[in-house]
Amino acid sequence: MVHSFWPFVLAVSAATAAKAAGLAARSPLIRHYGGDRPQEFRAYLRAVTNVGISLGALLAGWAVQVGTHTAYQLMVVGNAIGFAAAAAVLVRLPRVTPAPPVRGPRWTALRDRPYLLITTLDGLMAIQFKVLTVAVPLWLVAATTAPHWLISGTMLISTVMVIVFQVRAGRTVTSPAAGGRAYRRAGVTFLASCSLIPLAAGLPARAAAAVLLAAVVVHTVGELWHSAAGFEVSFALAPQHATGQYLGVFGLGAGLAEALGPGLLVALCLTWGRPGWSVVGAMFALTGLAAPLAVRRAERRGSDPAGRGRGSARSPRTGPPARTT
Repeated sequence: MVHSFWPFVLAVSAATAAKAAGLAARSPLIRHYGGDRPQEFRAYLRAVTNVGISLGALLAGWAVQVGTHTAYQLMVVGNAIGFAAAAAVLVRLPRVTPAPPVRGPRWTALRDRPYLLITTLDGLMAIQFKVLTVAVPLWLVAATTAPHWLISGTMLISTVMVIVFQVRAGRTVTSPAAGGRAYRRAGVTFLASCSLIPLAAGLPARAAAAVLLAAVVVHTVGELWHSAAGFEVSFALAPQHATGQYLGVFGLGAGLAEALGPGLLVALCLTWGRPGWSVVGAMFALTGLAAPLAVRRAERRGSDPAGRGRGSARSPRTGPPARTT
């Protein structure tokens, strides 16, 4: 129904606000239904989500291939139907009893400086999600002779890896300290992938394709560790009574990456070229090296600003056990 710019801005703003609110509302449900290890349950959800992403990408590819106004409208309507179906599933869930109110400042998450520091570091590292969706496709088209269909191929490889390995990667990250180490491994791995990607420029088509595919595999390994670290740290360091508030704040980091990531990557990697890729890789590596220090600082704090203990990573079971994978 939108046919001009400002109604489009209003519609997109409403959708973005709903997305942000949904992230905060989802977290208490994950903690409630995730059993002893909501972090592992969150990894399972990400794997399932990527199954949906792969199916959605196929449908979106059909709309782009057809290229008609009606095809794009059908894609938007289909998206709306998908949201309605998701809402219908959520309505059927048993009601979750709210946590009892706790005296103290209302916005405790915004006063928790160690948690905010980790949120900032995670947001900087979350720019890596835009590497495969923004920087690599543009680099492939503008700077290499690799076939353009490889854009879909790189996304497919990354998505399949997440589906198959995300839960497995999360099983080794079972404490905040392990999460900090996973951040560090992810940063070094992103440095390696950002060093490989620019090597594809100037190579014959097959060689460029092989280099890009290798870089995508390496990058996705880092993505698995980054996601596992974020799941663990965000839940384990959040007080159980304020899960929604803390995880909502943690989501600000992803919002930072969503807003700044594409422009930053285009400016550095596409405009500057090979040196820009080195800068991006170094940024990820330094962020990963700083994460364990930030996590240790948060653990030493040991309580939220109002003096209450944080939620344990192995909190008592408050709902049915997580589904096995």
